[in-house]
Amino acid sequence: MIPKRTISAPAGLARFPQERLSDAQLVHEVASGDRSAFGVIWDRYGKLVRGVVFGAIGPDSMNEDLVQDVFLAFFRGARSIQDGAALRAYLVGVAVRTATSELRRRKVRRWVGLSSTGELPELPVLAEDSEGRQTLRALYRVLDQLSDRRRMVFVLRHVQGLELLEIAAALEISESTVRRELGKAQLQLAALAKREPALDEYLNLRDAARGAQ
Repeated sequence: MIPKRTISAPAGLARFPQERLSDAQLVHEVASGDRSAFGVIWDRYGKLVRGVVFGAIGPDSMNEDLVQDVFLAFFRGARSIQDGAALRAYLVGVAVRTATSELRRRKVRRWVGLSSTGELPELPVLAEDSEGRQTLRALYRVLDQLSDRRRMVFVLRHVQGLELLEIAAALEISESTVRRELGKAQLQLAALAKREPALDEYLNLRDAARGAQ
């Protein structure tokens, strides 16, 4: 097995004035081999990419590797990016495809019986946060029952707060399709959540709190 190449933002490099450059300028510099420009992009969009991956997959020890994969794909393909100003949308799109591919691999593992659930071992549960973790696990058990596209639409909208046009661009579908999938996802999740006591209780408390505002 070829070991996964780990990449990280270059440390100890003077980034001024690169941190003030536009996305298009930074992409051009990365395409020219400037690793310090790559570090600025990592700082600028690392949180967003991590949020998309973590939101799609859920708590998992493999998530950081997937985030690395997204930025490695960008680093390797920087020269082919025609519109550097659309870097944010480009990275979200790569993150979506990376997360979706991982979700599909897990489904295959379940189908062929490589593991009992298709999931990697869970991270240790901290006693002081066990209730929150139970709710989070319940949410992802419910999300597992949605189609890949419907799941990603829900995560990008309600976890990441992306605009509908951004979601449409990331998933390469129309805005009307995003609206349709989002509505179906909400209805499906509401029905499925009733089978998960921890999640159903959380949603009821959340709705009650909103109603009291």
